[in-house]
Amino acid sequence: MWLNMAIDKETLILEVARKHFVQRGYAATRMQDIADEAESNKALLHYYFRSKEKLYHEITVRILDTIIPRFAQALTIDGTFWERLEAMVGSYVNLLQEQPDIPFFIMSEVSQKQERFIEELKKRSQYFPALQGFIVLMHQEMEAGNIRTVPPIHLMLNIMGMTVFPFLAKPFLTTVFNVSDQDFSLLMEERKDIILSFLRAALKPG
Repeated sequence: MWLNMAIDKETLILEVARKHFVQRGYAATRMQDIADEAESNKALLHYYFRSKEKLYHEITVRILDTIIPRFAQALTIDGTFWERLEAMVGSYVNLLQEQPDIPFFIMSEVSQKQERFIEELKKRSQYFPALQGFIVLMHQEMEAGNIRTVPPIHLMLNIMGMTVFPFLAKPFLTTVFNVSDQDFSLLMEERKDIILSFLRAALKPG
């Protein structure tokens, strides 16, 4: 019973802290504000995480441990090039539907603590072969004439841009186009097919 309460309190602190870091940035976030919203106290925050830096780092670790394994799993499904591409786009969009603040947090992390972020990525190098394997498959498709010759890095950048940017642009969409949260969610579901149609047209052999 006590253990469950401790886990719940730790989870609540992480959720509140993540929201504050995203909305205010690292520098402007105060441990006292996190404690107040989590209905806790600074002593308890320090008991769990020792410092604001440690708390911020824990959130970064958890986000990377959410993103990277899912990304690797999508790239290594037993399927064709297009089936893996579909899985990757779907995985990206589904994840961002579940946790739309991820792009904002990562942008903050990269802009403020880039070296540490890179070190955390390197710690998950066991997942890198998934991307390398997909690139090998893409080269095979290009050599067979099944898709247009395109540098794989540009394909990945296009996919990331087409999936991530709408979530960054959501405040613009909801204001200018009067898109509700429900409409935005439906729009992102439609976007999976739109992105794949765009990629099929872009990669069609000339």
